[in-house]
Amino acid sequence: MRLRNRPPRDYTVDITSLVDIVFLMLIFFMVSTSFKVASSLKLELPSSTSHEQVSESKEVVVSISAKGQFFVQDEPVSDRELRKRILNETKGDPNMRMVLRADAKTQHRYVVRALDVLRGLGMGKVSIATVDTGNNQ
Repeated sequence: MRLRNRPPRDYTVDITSLVDIVFLMLIFFMVSTSFKVASSLKLELPSSTSHEQVSESKEVVVSISAKGQFFVQDEPVSDRELRKRILNETKGDPNMRMVLRADAKTQHRYVVRALDVLRGLGMGKVSIATVDTGNNQ
């Protein structure tokens, strides 16, 4: 009886398609994940006992430093450019949510100036950012 010589079997597995699928899943999760953008501007916000939960919808943030420097979306603007820059960011939409972030040491006149500009543009949804002290009564 004669036995045939069988060629040795190759037990390797082609994982190219598996790598492709894992790579596509990685790209999908990276694109679909949203990150909360933290402000790079360091402000010491005033504290408050009452608070309102702000949604994560589109909003325009106007910040005022302790020295009275205005920022729109964390980019510095002059006092004269403030109105034009807010109009550019909101595209003239008076229903756009506006958040006013003023340092606790900011002089009152700068906050009034920002509120005056927002009122003059007809912005009705203005929130003032504060830090929650945790003393809910």
